[in-house]
Amino acid sequence: MNATRLYLVRHGETEWNKRDVFRGHSDVLLNENGRTQAIELGKAFETVALRGIYASPLRRAAETAGAVASARGDKRSVIIEGGLIDINRGEWEGMSRLQVQTKYPELYQEWLNFPTQVRFPGGDGLGDVERGSRVVIERVASESQGAAVMIVTHHVVIRVLLCSMLELDLSCFRRFEALPASVSELRFEYKCWVLHRLNDVSHLGGAVLQ
Repeated sequence: MNATRLYLVRHGETEWNKRDVFRGHSDVLLNENGRTQAIELGKAFETVALRGIYASPLRRAAETAGAVASARGDKRSVIIEGGLIDINRGEWEGMSRLQVQTKYPELYQEWLNFPTQVRFPGGDGLGDVERGSRVVIERVASESQGAAVMIVTHHVVIRVLLCSMLELDLSCFRRFEALPASVSELRFEYKCWVLHRLNDVSHLGGAVLQ
């Protein structure tokens, strides 16, 4: 039997990415480069067999997923999953890193040094992200045994999922990178999830992924 494959895809670039502004549940749109990245991502997956495409409800992710579905001529709509939404950064959303450092100096240092202990003021902690996203992933993987699916979500969600599925402590989440429009791939082999690809952006030059 073929291995179940999960393509964890980060949405394309937004202006807040470029300006290093904390995003979270704020519904920021793709910028022009982000839309181009989404189109290139779609071309890369044009011939890859996918059982389904699942996306965060935020428009930067849904639009990225929609570009993939459009490139494939996929008549099935993208499936929106609330559990794939970005971490809620509460009062930090819309603030630059410098602004956060100035207004919340102690909490910012705790976020850098002990991220699993932090709950954003008016928002979430990493554990909330893990619980919400793992429910989606486990259901999708169970329904897709032996097939491949795409999950279009966010930076923190991908990092948290990689820790969770590879059985690492969430404090390790910064050891993984996920650039805008990047692809990371997990396959269920040897009765566990195996990382086959991490932060792949080679398709942004027009390459086709396998």
